[in-house]
Amino acid sequence: MNYKQLVSGLIIAGLGFALAGCTAKPKEKESVTKQENQEKLSLSFGAMPAVDSLPVYIAEKEGYFKEEGLTLDLQRFKSPKDRDAAFSSGHLEGANSDLIAVSAYQMGDLEAKIVSQSSGTFSILTGDESVKSLKELKDKKVGYAKNQAPFYFLDQAVETEGLSVNDLGFEEVPQIPVRVELVKNKKIAATVVPEPFRTIGLASGLTELANSNELDIQTTVFAFTAQALKENKKAIQAFYRAYDKGVDYLNTHELDDYYDVLEKNIGFSQEIKDQVELPKYVHAKQVDESQLKAAFDWSTEQGILTKKWQTNDVLSSLLSETKD
Repeated sequence: MNYKQLVSGLIIAGLGFALAGCTAKPKEKESVTKQENQEKLSLSFGAMPAVDSLPVYIAEKEGYFKEEGLTLDLQRFKSPKDRDAAFSSGHLEGANSDLIAVSAYQMGDLEAKIVSQSSGTFSILTGDESVKSLKELKDKKVGYAKNQAPFYFLDQAVETEGLSVNDLGFEEVPQIPVRVELVKNKKIAATVVPEPFRTIGLASGLTELANSNELDIQTTVFAFTAQALKENKKAIQAFYRAYDKGVDYLNTHELDDYYDVLEKNIGFSQEIKDQVELPKYVHAKQVDESQLKAAFDWSTEQGILTKKWQTNDVLSSLLSETKD
């Protein structure tokens, strides 16, 4: 190779490196620009100490909301009353609620729509050895709080045996732990409880007469304000993408991997760990219209809902739209 060829080769090689650098920089710049221009999403959501909120708690722990570009203000409530107060006052854009509560929302200033059902569970427990089935609760005293989702479930459950709550004895007991203790001490024949009180009751020797999953009685839902659905739609869609990731996590991991989340957020204990039976979690989907009608008809009969309503006013179509 002579001198001219050597110089020519070096020039060509240098041009090659320069061109390579020129092609790499725009890609790098494009990536940075995309990251800088990513829309900042935020959302406030109220969760309850219930198993239907578990995919939300998992998504929070595993960072799925952040992966979806969402800053979630996850507020925890111990009572439906406190949740509804925060929801109605505008401190929440969405909440883990139930069909009876949503029917009550229709009577106030809160414009809220159901976006999805959730995997909640109610159970009827007894400590009375003479009660072997729901039918045998007739004239027996049952403890619950009226005009709430557990009351609705109880009424629907005993109806499968040709009874109504009017055929049962009644004792007003708002606090769930107190209801469980009254059943254990045989002060009342039965009560209605969610998890983790179902598992706590069964671990202490109580018997389950029925649960909402077996009877296919839907009660729990996720609802969002009409304003949020209109003005913050992308954030809610991001919420559900993260929620579905939480569901996938639950369906592919062992209980040991996330039992700490159940203890921290829902109230499970190590003493009942071996007896825990969680519902089968599925990706977010809208509640069945027949379940909605049954709950709202019941709410109307009870005088909770006293005005006319239409399905489109209550159910959101967000999940039928793309989440991307």
